[in-house]
Amino acid sequence: MTEKINSTEVTSQEVNIMQYHIITVGSELTLGLAINTNAPFIAKRLGQEGYSCTCQISVPDNIPLISKAIRDSLSVSDGVIITGGLGPTADDVTREGICEASGRKLVYQPWLAEIIKERYGQRSTPLPDITFRQAYLPEGAKAIIPTIGSAPGTILESDGKFIISLPGVPREMTEMIEKEVVPWLKSKYRMSEAFKVRVLRTTARTEASLQEQIDDIMKSLDNVSVGILAYPGEIQLQLLAKGPSEEIALEIIKDAEKRFVERLGNIVFGFDDQTLEEVVGMLLRKNNLSIAVAESCTGGLTAKKITDIPGSSDYFLGGIVTYSDDAKRALLNVSRQTLQRHGAVSAATALAMAYGVREKFGSEIGLGITGIAGPTGGSPEKPVGLVYIGLSDGTTSYTNRYVFFGSREIIRLKSSSAALDMARYFILENFEQDRGDAS
Repeated sequence: MTEKINSTEVTSQEVNIMQYHIITVGSELTLGLAINTNAPFIAKRLGQEGYSCTCQISVPDNIPLISKAIRDSLSVSDGVIITGGLGPTADDVTREGICEASGRKLVYQPWLAEIIKERYGQRSTPLPDITFRQAYLPEGAKAIIPTIGSAPGTILESDGKFIISLPGVPREMTEMIEKEVVPWLKSKYRMSEAFKVRVLRTTARTEASLQEQIDDIMKSLDNVSVGILAYPGEIQLQLLAKGPSEEIALEIIKDAEKRFVERLGNIVFGFDDQTLEEVVGMLLRKNNLSIAVAESCTGGLTAKKITDIPGSSDYFLGGIVTYSDDAKRALLNVSRQTLQRHGAVSAATALAMAYGVREKFGSEIGLGITGIAGPTGGSPEKPVGLVYIGLSDGTTSYTNRYVFFGSREIIRLKSSSAALDMARYFILENFEQDRGDAS
């Protein structure tokens, strides 16, 4: 909660941590028909500024429920940030919910109507009258003028608290957070401490194994909190450092990061928003290497991840999905003898796939992935989740065996990440001068 400052020399509020709630509005969210991506973005972005989201809630397109969520949140926080329900249609009722919660009226703003009219004036069809519902604002609210889309956001100060409403369209919401909301919060709330956030992304197998390696460091840190979070194919170390100034907070988090990286070595593959496929792409480009992939159980997921990175055509030559034994023989020259003797899910087949795809495309590196993604098809000898990944560079070949747990989707995600990480280690160990500790 905030502490008000009585000094006439300070116009902002000084807080230990400003606490707020996020309310996402939309029946599609509460019915499970859409994934809520706005709340995680807001919490992460404002967390980087030292502001603390203490609650996230989704409510349907219902005025009384929106109003209640706002009132409940304001009773225990410094303010709320709402996304969704600001469009022109009848089910966009966030404005009405804000008015009911704050005891204010909706007021028509002719100047907003003109902005909307000018923006869409070039359209060949006339604007429906309902478009101008977006020109109504809660009484006393400051409008956040959209530069993309048509729905304005609002900032309303009420009884020492704030209510910020933003469009539900992620691109529109993101722009308003960066250009309007963050600067406004900084002008109103001055932190008594500065905060810095750093995320270390690792390929550790489990949260427990990662903590075991760094437990003594975690216990020795002052002014740094550490979170360990598991995602398919990676474990993240999330560091939050605090200090009396930004410079000191930055020094604290850099020192903590250095200690963790020195201990963990190359299982740290990236930082903050870096993805494994992005890092692998950087290594391939840096060392003038190309790669091709042959996939069975992952069904092309690895090729998709690689090509999600802009400019991947510089190093990715192609991929082949060979789901059946016939396809493995015809497209990758995996021998009938290998398949009969070892089976489609085996180290020998993974290596043959890697060799075959490298030969097919003429790449420096070939990856082969084969396994049992489930939920059926396993046996005591070869259970669901068993995956073999092979790598060939024409001179030497490598293979790894994994047993992953989880749903079919999770096993495929973990398999794809393991294949990319195998390529990363291969490049680090054979082409990079500063190899670090690859244990």
